[in-house]
Amino acid sequence: MTIENNLKLLKALSEETRYRIVEVLLQGEKCACEIPSLINRTQSNTSMHLTKLSDLGILKSRRDGKKILYSIKNLRVCDVFKALGYPEGKLLKSCCCMDKKKK
Repeated sequence: MTIENNLKLLKALSEETRYRIVEVLLQGEKCACEIPSLINRTQSNTSMHLTKLSDLGILKSRRDGKKILYSIKNLRVCDVFKALGYPEGKLLKSCCCMDKKKK
């Protein structure tokens, strides 16, 4: 990963709403309709940040009927949260941090 990509990731996570969204999604895939109440933001504000995170390649989405489900695409975010002292038990099981532990 290039320095430019690392800086984009860190810049994206430096905004509080985007940080909270990623923190929620570290626990697993969530419907776009659930996320606003989990991070105490409006639907429109959350939607704007979900789009930004998706455009940066940090999140991915998929449609399930009428629902849009979001999840972490760039598992390097686990490294960032781990470096910040986030408990490993709350990181995704498929996270790169967890894979390194098994090696």
